[in-house]
Amino acid sequence: MLKTVGILTAALIGVATSLTIAAPASAAPNLRVHSVQYSPNGLDDGSGTLYNREWLQLVNRSNSAVNLQGYTVHNSGGRTYRFGDVVIPGNGGRVWLRSGAGDDTARTVYWNNSGFVWKVDGDKAFLRNRKGQALHTCSWTYVENRDWVRCPVSP
Repeated sequence: MLKTVGILTAALIGVATSLTIAAPASAAPNLRVHSVQYSPNGLDDGSGTLYNREWLQLVNRSNSAVNLQGYTVHNSGGRTYRFGDVVIPGNGGRVWLRSGAGDDTARTVYWNNSGFVWKVDGDKAFLRNRKGQALHTCSWTYVENRDWVRCPVSP
């Protein structure tokens, strides 16, 4: 009896180990934050146009288009943008989320903020699906003479 239990235990450990080894350690997300322009150059003339030069870009590396309806982007301070009926094409399709006001198009949507969203001295962008599950994050710290960041592929 003990010999049978020992053999079964060894077999189960072997199966569990092989399943663990077969799974990828960290798969890159198909839909992710590609880059963030967090410190736009130019003079703030009070018109709000400078806010639209601050943006976050999403990229879709899957083969299929994704409807972003209900997906959210937020910063480390909790300021949140919820996407409407926006479709991001597959195969490298991109959508820009601009901080200021404007009319949404197929490739550019507007947060309609009356100020900047992203902190220059360091911030974190979170992308979540409509269920609130984290898909990707991108963070940065202050670097002199840098005003944008390309986000790493790993989550």
